[in-house]
Amino acid sequence: MKLVELKVTYEAENYEKAKEEIINFLYEFGIQGVKIDEPFEKNPLDYYSNEKQFLLDTYAISVYFPKNFYFEKKKKLIIESFNEKFSKREDLIYNLEFYELDDEDYLENWKKYLYPEKISEHFVVKPTWRKYNASENEKIIELDPGRAFGTGSHPTTYLCVQLMEKYIDENVNVIDVGTGSGILMIVAKMLGSKEVWGIDIDEDAVEAAKENLELNNIKIDETIKVIHGDLLGKVEEKKFDVVVANILPDVLILLLDSISKVLKENGIIILSGIIKDKEQDILNAIKNQNLKVIDKNESKDWIAFTVKSV
Repeated sequence: MKLVELKVTYEAENYEKAKEEIINFLYEFGIQGVKIDEPFEKNPLDYYSNEKQFLLDTYAISVYFPKNFYFEKKKKLIIESFNEKFSKREDLIYNLEFYELDDEDYLENWKKYLYPEKISEHFVVKPTWRKYNASENEKIIELDPGRAFGTGSHPTTYLCVQLMEKYIDENVNVIDVGTGSGILMIVAKMLGSKEVWGIDIDEDAVEAAKENLELNNIKIDETIKVIHGDLLGKVEEKKFDVVVANILPDVLILLLDSISKVLKENGIIILSGIIKDKEQDILNAIKNQNLKVIDKNESKDWIAFTVKSV
């Protein structure tokens, strides 16, 4: 599969603020990873430890998308939306460049930037090529992010995991809508869920999820399923105690009716992927489905909700 890299080179009055704004904006378009290039403060000794980084004199953010049937439309929308949001800013100048990559080139390059990361009270996400000594109460998720979004490092994922720790145990069955790398399926199973399903419209994500389940010694069987397709078309009459959905806000709004239809009476939905600018839109959609918020988790500019029927 081909991938496209979008590289945003920029100068700003406040580089940290600009970096956070640009990354949060691009996450709304379903990026599969972020690489950040920043110049060293020029200590001459740094030249010998990392010559390439020492010579870097620009700030840049690279993000990655699959090159599929929809990409040209997405590219046009990204450029138009980015310019609409940032072009009139006096404290920021930027340049957008797109590059086509081979999947293997992307994966080998991306591995350099991933390390074990503790994402909640109990869970540590560990790339398969790294070593980590776990403490007694830690659960280790072996993950190869591969072709699908979801390494655990972004707030949208760890906010969701932190809520899952509160609401999932051996008495519930769970479906992960938009499963991506499968990390939330793995979390649900490690929390003891008696049945875990995952579904995604991206065939590459489905294959990546299956591979990551296998890495964590979770077998695909009657209680563990990864499905390619849309929710109602594939799940039919099945009902779940917990529905987890960490996806883009506009997609959450579109899917909330379908999600409600696969929820058991007194079941709960954990919604993540919500940037603060979209919070009220999500709250309106929740209310329209006769649901209510019973818990909220937030970090930086991101929010996750737990909701249930009124």
